[in-house]
Amino acid sequence: MSTALMARRNNRNTKGKAIAQAILEQYQPKTKEDMQDAIKDIFGPMFGAMLQGEMDRHLGYGANDHGIRK
Repeated sequence: MSTALMARRNNRNTKGKAIAQAILEQYQPKTKEDMQDAIKDIFGPMFGAMLQGEMDRHLGYGANDHGIRK
């Protein structure tokens, strides 16, 4: 494995650990349900925006775009 690839993986792991630590500090989950709620709060809006972008691209126009359709 190349040194550059290993460095990228290590950097990504460091970022992931920092994010996980911030989630634990902010939400302080006590149960698996608490952790699931935290994950939904954090990733839900991101996945929603990603899906909306996919639909906009697929349809060729934005959700509230009233202009000319392709």
